[in-house]
Amino acid sequence: PGEGGMTRLLWGLVAIAFAALLVLLMWTAWRRRTRRDAQVETSAAPFAGPLNTSFPRVFYVATTPAGAPLERVAAPGLAFRGYGELDVFADGLEFRLPGEHPVRIPAAQILGSGTAQTRIDKVVEADGLALVRWQSEGRELESSFRFPDPAGQRAFATAIDAIARATPHSSLSDDTTQEA
Repeated sequence: PGEGGMTRLLWGLVAIAFAALLVLLMWTAWRRRTRRDAQVETSAAPFAGPLNTSFPRVFYVATTPAGAPLERVAAPGLAFRGYGELDVFADGLEFRLPGEHPVRIPAAQILGSGTAQTRIDKVVEADGLALVRWQSEGRELESSFRFPDPAGQRAFATAIDAIARATPHSSLSDDTTQEA
């Protein structure tokens, strides 16, 4: 190979090294995030209370810290988005994504519902995402869902707000989160 072939080879090696460095940095950042979010506490036991409402196919978007819609929480069962099942019981909320552990949020942790337009990797029409606001280990979190129809989203908000009003911390949940 001539001098031009060697230059092309050198630039190709630089590009491969740069891509490998980016992958390494992304992997390191994700591991750091999963270690940080390992303390996010949900319930392991199934709920004993009656089922208030069930949504057999809803899109789970993300769980983020309250007020930080672009920062994903990477706790088990919460790290990846996808379609799943969502059930609201009198004593908590449970959602299940294929291949993930079920996430169960007890009523005592639920602060209320809200709506949003934007989350880490999803932008929809105004108020197109339903939020459940909850707390874990002193952190206030927001899990967002996309319902196939507005009636489902309203039924979800009504069920979540009923749980929040029935818990001692309901004064914290009088404000719903809304984004412009």
